[in-house]
Amino acid sequence: MQKRGVCLVRFDDKLGPGCLYHQGLDNNFAQKVCVKSHLSTMSLTSSQTFPEEEFIESVIPFLDEGYIAYSTFFFVEDATARGGKRTLGIVTLVDRSEQMFLFKSIPEISATVKEIASEFSLNFDPNGEITSQIKDRLNQLMSLEDLKVDFDGSIDSVELIKKRIVEEKITVPQEINNPSMSSILEGSFEFIFTRIPTGLDRVIHALLKNERVLIFGQEAEIALTLATLRWFLPHKKTYNDLWTVPLLDAEALFSRSSDGTTLHALGIQSDSFYEILQLDNADNDAFDTYNSQNNNLPIDSKIMINLDGGKVIGGITNRFCLKLLEAIKNQSFDQALKIIKEHIDYLLGRVNDIIVLLLTEPDKNKLEQFISDSIEGEISLIMTIINETNSSLMDKIMKTFSAYQLPIDVLF
Repeated sequence: MQKRGVCLVRFDDKLGPGCLYHQGLDNNFAQKVCVKSHLSTMSLTSSQTFPEEEFIESVIPFLDEGYIAYSTFFFVEDATARGGKRTLGIVTLVDRSEQMFLFKSIPEISATVKEIASEFSLNFDPNGEITSQIKDRLNQLMSLEDLKVDFDGSIDSVELIKKRIVEEKITVPQEINNPSMSSILEGSFEFIFTRIPTGLDRVIHALLKNERVLIFGQEAEIALTLATLRWFLPHKKTYNDLWTVPLLDAEALFSRSSDGTTLHALGIQSDSFYEILQLDNADNDAFDTYNSQNNNLPIDSKIMINLDGGKVIGGITNRFCLKLLEAIKNQSFDQALKIIKEHIDYLLGRVNDIIVLLLTEPDKNKLEQFISDSIEGEISLIMTIINETNSSLMDKIMKTFSAYQLPIDVLF
């Protein structure tokens, strides 16, 4: 196991932030975590005092020590504190090499921390010792693999797809050489490159921007497409709800964030899709004509995949996504997964870089260099990740770019 740690921070009006409890860290580093996480949370907001939100969550890099942390500050009733509220923080740290797993585990970390915070709100004694029960709960944050979120695990994509193949004997598309159950379960880059020869970079961009992708085609092709597209989101835990939401004969690919659910892709069988639009499904060009004449579809989406015609409709071309796509072409399945993870890990590293730049008074020259060093289209993807994990930071970034007259358009 890589190095991990957890720290419970208590803010005192006179003494500042101090460590009430820590595990996996030495005393000196634990105190540094307390001070830096508190100051960082303050500096990464646009206000001079803690905002009024119930929970203030953010990613905090400790690059010198080789850690990445997910920090959550909250408030409990305390008559001895200024304003009658005491500021507490829980910081979960992992080795920098595990940063993607940290991002992937944020929904579970957030849910666990909020449960612990609820226990504090009921039983917090400002002058008392931390109970063994609270310590045990805090220690759970060091075992990210075992954390749970209030989510129905029965809808896991692999289990449901496997069950459907066994029970209904879904026919695997003919484009797949040596078809097997593993193709449907794992996905196939060979299939997706063959079935969608152009425009896949726009689909990847939509996925990374958390924009909904609408897919229509045959049942097995939809299942295989979604099983493949999920690999472009290695920093998220993705789920399928097969053929049940929001329509009959529909399948969804979605993930959890710290405060909700993101629907990444919705696949609808062609017969149902064309019925919704009142089109003849025998005419593969019918939808293109319909789409060009109707700006508003019954299901909101900025980009669509027509598996019947092998076309991508709508979306935005992005150089980062084009480079990723070119890198995985003609690669083995395992090598393609490795390359995708390397590209997304690079984005997460760039998230850490801009956070570090903003922890102190931002340096205009360093921010300009950050922009200059970025691949075209990269920064907008970084901002999407920040908006999910450090939402309070977005306002500061916007104000900083405006104050320094830096190009705002690169953020979107």
